[in-house]
Amino acid sequence: MTKEEKIFQDGLEEYPISTIIIENLFMFLWIAYGTFLCWILVPLVAWIYLAFGLIMVLCVMRILVCKNCYYHGKRCHLGWGKLSAMYCKQGELTHFGCGFSGAIIPIVYGSMALLPLIFGIISIFKTFSLINICTIVIFLLIVIMSSFTLG
Repeated sequence: MTKEEKIFQDGLEEYPISTIIIENLFMFLWIAYGTFLCWILVPLVAWIYLAFGLIMVLCVMRILVCKNCYYHGKRCHLGWGKLSAMYCKQGELTHFGCGFSGAIIPIVYGSMALLPLIFGIISIFKTFSLINICTIVIFLLIVIMSSFTLG
Protein backbone atom coordinates (compact mmCIF):
# COMPACT_ATOMS: atom_id res chain seq x y z
CA MET A 1 0.00 0.00 0.00
CA THR A 2 1.46 3.38 -0.98
CA LYS A 3 1.46 6.42 1.29
CA GLU A 4 -1.28 8.04 -0.85
CA GLU A 5 -3.54 5.01 -0.58
CA LYS A 6 -3.08 4.81 3.18
CA ILE A 7 -3.84 8.53 3.68
CA PHE A 8 -7.13 8.45 1.76
CA GLN A 9 -8.34 4.98 2.56
CA ASP A 10 -10.96 6.10 5.09
CA GLY A 11 -11.73 9.62 3.85
CA LEU A 12 -14.59 11.04 1.82
CA GLU A 13 -14.09 12.41 -1.67
CA GLU A 14 -15.89 15.62 -0.64
CA TYR A 15 -17.51 16.47 2.68
CA PRO A 16 -21.13 17.60 3.12
CA ILE A 17 -21.81 21.32 3.42
CA SER A 18 -23.36 20.78 6.88
CA THR A 19 -20.05 19.41 8.20
CA ILE A 20 -18.17 22.36 6.74
CA ILE A 21 -20.57 24.87 8.31
CA ILE A 22 -20.39 23.26 11.77
CA GLU A 23 -16.61 22.98 11.78
CA ASN A 24 -16.13 26.55 10.53
CA LEU A 25 -18.55 27.72 13.20
CA PHE A 26 -16.25 26.22 15.84
CA MET A 27 -13.25 27.97 14.26
CA PHE A 28 -15.13 31.29 14.18
CA LEU A 29 -16.15 30.85 17.82
CA TRP A 30 -12.55 30.00 18.75
CA ILE A 31 -11.26 33.23 17.24
CA ALA A 32 -14.17 35.31 18.59
CA TYR A 33 -13.90 34.04 22.18
CA GLY A 34 -10.11 34.25 22.04
CA THR A 35 -10.39 37.87 20.92
CA PHE A 36 -12.84 38.58 23.75
CA LEU A 37 -10.52 37.04 26.37
CA CYS A 38 -7.66 39.20 25.13
CA TRP A 39 -9.94 42.27 25.00
CA ILE A 40 -10.80 41.96 28.69
CA LEU A 41 -7.19 42.72 29.59
CA VAL A 42 -5.62 44.58 26.65
CA PRO A 43 -7.80 45.65 23.69
CA LEU A 44 -4.77 46.23 21.45
CA VAL A 45 -3.67 42.62 21.93
CA ALA A 46 -7.19 41.53 21.03
CA TRP A 47 -6.96 43.33 17.68
CA ILE A 48 -3.55 41.74 17.04
CA TYR A 49 -4.90 38.31 18.02
CA LEU A 50 -7.91 38.74 15.72
CA ALA A 51 -5.72 39.79 12.79
CA PHE A 52 -3.23 36.98 13.47
CA GLY A 53 -5.99 34.38 13.73
CA LEU A 54 -7.77 35.43 10.55
CA ILE A 55 -4.61 35.86 8.47
CA MET A 56 -3.05 32.60 9.64
CA VAL A 57 -6.21 30.49 9.40
CA LEU A 58 -7.62 31.90 6.18
CA CYS A 59 -4.44 32.64 4.23
CA VAL A 60 -1.07 31.44 5.47
CA MET A 61 -2.16 27.98 6.62
CA ARG A 62 -4.08 27.43 3.39
CA ILE A 63 -0.98 28.21 1.33
CA LEU A 64 1.54 26.33 3.49
CA VAL A 65 -0.51 23.32 4.54
CA CYS A 66 -3.52 22.85 2.27
CA LYS A 67 -1.63 23.16 -1.00
CA ASN A 68 -0.16 19.69 -0.45
CA CYS A 69 -3.41 18.10 0.71
CA TYR A 70 -5.48 15.59 -1.21
CA TYR A 71 -8.47 17.92 -0.78
CA HIS A 72 -6.81 20.87 -2.55
CA GLY A 73 -9.57 22.20 -4.80
CA LYS A 74 -12.17 19.99 -3.08
CA ARG A 75 -14.41 20.29 -0.05
CA CYS A 76 -12.45 18.94 2.91
CA HIS A 77 -14.09 18.77 6.34
CA LEU A 78 -13.54 22.53 6.70
CA GLY A 79 -13.95 23.50 3.06
CA TRP A 80 -10.45 24.93 3.03
CA GLY A 81 -9.31 22.87 0.05
CA LYS A 82 -11.47 25.12 -2.13
CA LEU A 83 -10.08 28.23 -0.42
CA SER A 84 -6.52 27.01 -0.89
CA ALA A 85 -7.11 26.47 -4.60
CA MET A 86 -7.91 30.19 -4.92
CA TYR A 87 -4.48 31.09 -3.50
CA CYS A 88 -2.09 28.58 -5.00
CA LYS A 89 -1.54 25.58 -7.24
CA GLN A 90 -1.61 22.09 -5.79
CA GLY A 91 1.70 20.94 -4.37
CA GLU A 92 3.03 17.47 -3.72
CA LEU A 93 0.80 15.18 -1.70
CA THR A 94 3.84 13.46 -0.25
CA HIS A 95 4.87 16.79 1.34
CA PHE A 96 1.60 17.15 3.27
CA GLY A 97 2.37 17.67 6.96
CA CYS A 98 6.13 17.52 6.42
CA GLY A 99 8.83 20.06 7.17
CA PHE A 100 7.90 23.64 7.99
CA SER A 101 4.29 23.26 6.88
CA GLY A 102 3.81 20.42 9.35
CA ALA A 103 5.58 22.24 12.16
CA ILE A 104 3.55 25.42 11.77
CA ILE A 105 0.22 23.70 12.48
CA PRO A 106 0.70 23.14 16.23
CA ILE A 107 2.49 26.49 16.58
CA VAL A 108 -0.42 28.45 15.10
CA TYR A 109 -3.23 26.58 16.83
CA GLY A 110 -1.25 26.32 20.06
CA SER A 111 -0.64 30.07 20.20
CA MET A 112 -4.27 30.72 19.28
CA ALA A 113 -5.28 28.65 22.31
CA LEU A 114 -2.63 29.65 24.84
CA LEU A 115 -2.61 33.44 24.44
CA PRO A 116 -6.31 33.93 25.27
CA LEU A 117 -6.07 31.43 28.14
CA ILE A 118 -3.13 33.31 29.63
CA PHE A 119 -4.93 36.63 29.27
CA GLY A 120 -8.13 35.15 30.67
CA ILE A 121 -6.37 33.74 33.73
CA ILE A 122 -4.56 37.04 34.34
CA SER A 123 -7.88 38.90 34.06
CA ILE A 124 -9.37 36.62 36.74
CA PHE A 125 -6.56 37.52 39.13
CA LYS A 126 -6.85 41.18 38.24
CA THR A 127 -10.63 41.38 38.60
CA PHE A 128 -12.42 38.26 39.75
CA SER A 129 -15.59 37.80 37.73
CA LEU A 130 -17.91 34.91 37.04
CA ILE A 131 -18.18 36.14 33.44
CA ASN A 132 -14.40 35.77 33.00
CA ILE A 133 -14.46 32.24 34.41
CA CYS A 134 -17.42 31.24 32.21
CA THR A 135 -15.73 32.72 29.15
CA ILE A 136 -12.55 30.75 29.83
CA VAL A 137 -14.54 27.53 30.30
CA ILE A 138 -16.50 28.16 27.09
CA PHE A 139 -13.27 28.96 25.25
CA LEU A 140 -11.69 25.72 26.48
CA LEU A 141 -14.71 23.74 25.33
CA ILE A 142 -14.55 25.37 21.90
CA VAL A 143 -10.83 24.64 21.59
CA ILE A 144 -11.39 21.02 22.63
CA MET A 145 -14.26 20.59 20.16
CA SER A 146 -12.23 22.27 17.43
CA SER A 147 -9.28 19.98 18.09
CA PHE A 148 -11.50 17.05 17.15
CA THR A 149 -12.54 18.72 13.91
CA LEU A 150 -9.10 20.04 12.90
CA GLY A 151 -7.33 16.73 13.24
